[in-house]
Amino acid sequence: MLIVLDRELQSAERVNMKLSGIDLQALIHVNMGNQDIDLVCTYGKITLQCYDEIADYTLGLILKTISIVDNSATHETEILCDFDDIQKYQHMDYTLVSYSRQNGKYRATFNVPFSSSRAVYNLTVALFEQLQKEKTLKKDIYWSGKDHNIIQLFNEFKDIDGWEIKEIKNKDS
Repeated sequence: MLIVLDRELQSAERVNMKLSGIDLQALIHVNMGNQDIDLVCTYGKITLQCYDEIADYTLGLILKTISIVDNSATHETEILCDFDDIQKYQHMDYTLVSYSRQNGKYRATFNVPFSSSRAVYNLTVALFEQLQKEKTLKKDIYWSGKDHNIIQLFNEFKDIDGWEIKEIKNKDS
């Protein structure tokens, strides 16, 4: 019974995506966003690019929505810190992957699991601070999204001012 319901759901989603103008058979990536944000979605990765200061709320909304659509998504980040600070990041729900000593500090690599709302919140704060300093931001988020997840993201974000599908790249194009 579940298989039949899943097939019906997939069929309805395919009709929905056809109406959105996306050819599901040959999809490589979808670039969506507005004047200040690009969100490039493929089946294994989402690349978030911000070109100007955006509201912390908007950045948080994007990250939180990704966590709702695929809570198995992760972001890998590298932080140069004191050894004692590694535990601070672990308390923020970051998962320590590796660390090495470098010039009196430690270069720690963490996975930020999108299954943890605390980790997503702390990532939002860190990325917003980085964006304020550098004025641009480019981060990769790894996920297991499928066609319907990409469309779900677009539908969730389309209420953000100026949000649109900027480019759809298929195998044939």
